[in-house]
Parts: sequence; C-alpha cells; structure tokens
Amino acid sequence: MTALKDLLAKVEAGEWWGDLPRHACLHTDLCWKAFEGSLDAAKALHDAVLPGWDLQICTYEDDLFEVSVSPPLCVKTYDGLSKIIARAWLIAIIRALIAQEGEA
Repeated sequence: MTALKDLLAKVEAGEWWGDLPRHACLHTDLCWKAFEGSLDAAKALHDAVLPGWDLQICTYEDDLFEVSVSPPLCVKTYDGLSKIIARAWLIAIIRALIAQEGEA
C-alpha cells in the first residue's frame, strides 16, 4: 500500500498519521489543519495540489458532509464523507491524488 493510501485509511478512520512518512502529504501542515477542521487549510491544500478543480459540498440529515472534487469539464468525481466538512474535503483531495498516481 502506498503512503497516500495509508494516509487515506488513517484520515477516514479519524486517526492522525504521525507514524506515516512525511512525504505522504506534500503539505503536512495544511493536511493536519484540514484534518482538525480548518476550512481555510482545506481550501489552501485544494488550491495547491488540485488547482482549477471544481468543488461540490452536500449535507445529509445525519450530520454528514460529502465533498466532491473533479477536474474541470470532467464528470469523474472523487468524494469524501465525514462529520467534519474540512476532513471530508481532505479525503476527497487524497482520493484525487491517488487517482492521479494511477492507483485508484
């Protein structure tokens, strides 16, 4: 399993990934802040690693947020689901980065 896949598993489980290699996320500080709930950090990370990508946010009655990111003019989306909106965004970003590496 790659570092990004390990990172995804940890974030989805709500665990910090301090034991993973630091290169697992190019912007470790932004990842940490997004994991902790910072929308500013999630947006900054999105802009840094997925510039120009679209964003869609949905809410559900059970207090879950679904965040989807997609390349411009593309119907393929990468989704994240969490009770913490910034964490859902982080999950979507990580899934998109995994797909870019050809590991989806």
